[in-house]
Amino acid sequence: MSSSGRAGQPDALSCLPASFVTRGVRTPFTTKSLRYARVLIGQSGRTLVSLPGLSGGLGTYEMPLETLREVFDLSVHDRMLFDRLITLEKFTPEVVREHARAVAVTGVGGVALARAGITGNKEEKAARELGQLTLLYQALRQLGGNDVQDMKREDLLTMEGQIRARKALNRFAASAGLENDSIIDTLGEWSVLSAPVGLGIEGCEGPLRLLALGLQKLAGDVEEWSISEQSDFRFMATRVINAASATNDHAVRLLRKIDLWNNELGKVLKDWSKARDDLQKDIGRLWWVLDGWQELIDLWRSRPGHDRVRQREIVEEIASFAPVLPIEELEKLEYEFWVDVRVNQMLWASELRKLGSGEIDADMVDRLERFRRQSA
Repeated sequence: MSSSGRAGQPDALSCLPASFVTRGVRTPFTTKSLRYARVLIGQSGRTLVSLPGLSGGLGTYEMPLETLREVFDLSVHDRMLFDRLITLEKFTPEVVREHARAVAVTGVGGVALARAGITGNKEEKAARELGQLTLLYQALRQLGGNDVQDMKREDLLTMEGQIRARKALNRFAASAGLENDSIIDTLGEWSVLSAPVGLGIEGCEGPLRLLALGLQKLAGDVEEWSISEQSDFRFMATRVINAASATNDHAVRLLRKIDLWNNELGKVLKDWSKARDDLQKDIGRLWWVLDGWQELIDLWRSRPGHDRVRQREIVEEIASFAPVLPIEELEKLEYEFWVDVRVNQMLWASELRKLGSGEIDADMVDRLERFRRQSA
């Protein structure tokens, strides 16, 4: 992690990533030493993996991704994920998630991981299909005219309803100077593009919308939990609450921008190429904003109900490894807050790694040092 200040910026900002790309993508390895690892493309174009607080060190340890097999004893799951990642030329949260899910459902990471992946795929498929139907119904209500206002969403599942809908939307297409059936085709493309977000309607929510809701709930749950805690853990809990809430604020702003398109269907369909570019940009940014939080939310959900000691350990882990937003995403008024979060969590992360330092034996330390010297 660079300690030099960037031009025109205070040195304190050097503890924050400059951009989402330099922060990297959260990579769900199961090997304990690689928990909370991120993968990124370095300045030289080399693929790197970053490890926060490795073996009790401050900051982030970066090493070439291709050396991972040589340095760490990877689980079968992680070897399969590694083999997929090493072939990628570009890393985004969506792409890494897709590959991680594909590995998880094979069962090599255990029954729980496989079940979560299979269940997630089924639920997302159901939400995507219902969302496609709902989007078509919304377009029909907004653009189809008086002849179709009596139709219900379920009518679109029948042949008669589909014929009525097609005729009504083709009338709108003709009045807007568009080709017949172009509305149907565009809505199909739109529903695929927006599937990660989905609609703000029960049963139609995509994984990113659900993740934002989960982040909001995490903040509320931890705040309630912290009321009866002693000062040091309450301090950590406050950092979790504030980081989750601040990240959720950024996510909600993007969700509102995306949802606005659903209220302007006619405008979108008349200039789909521009709307598509804007949607892709906003959805892509939302993936980056929320990247890394799902595992922490799942960790909190898994907490034992009556084991206060374990609950504290989980809060400490979340506080130590919560994703920080990069400078490119922040307003200047947010700098001080995120620097405070990052400085504290570097200390906490190193302490957590020290407690688990037995996971890294002397031979592994020697290998890490060798790679460090070679890359210096």
